[in-house]
Amino acid sequence: MIIMLLLAASISGCEKQKNPSVTLLNDKFIISNTSIGPGGLLKFKWEAKKGKADLSSFSVLMNGQDLPGYPETTIPADVYLDSTFLEGPGQTGNYTFSFQATDADGNIGDRSVVITVE
Repeated sequence: MIIMLLLAASISGCEKQKNPSVTLLNDKFIISNTSIGPGGLLKFKWEAKKGKADLSSFSVLMNGQDLPGYPETTIPADVYLDSTFLEGPGQTGNYTFSFQATDADGNIGDRSVVITVE
């Protein structure tokens, strides 16, 4: 019986999320790949949740480069809920916007969408 309890405890311990997670929220905001016109409004809303360790920072990147004001380091340790409104790129093309939560152990949770400027 003790072995069964230890096995169950070890399995349930493995199910805990190790890395932080990022989810884009709300259908009034961008939650998936989309197209806009040059300079169009980009509205993003997100929820970042800690995994095994507390959250330490949150970044919004365009094509791998931090946007001004990021990374944000004064965020709650467990759940970070926020939003931003950005002016889209003025040139046509595909742009990858990434939302990255980093925890105290250096693990990263990431959610990305591609914005096509037509």
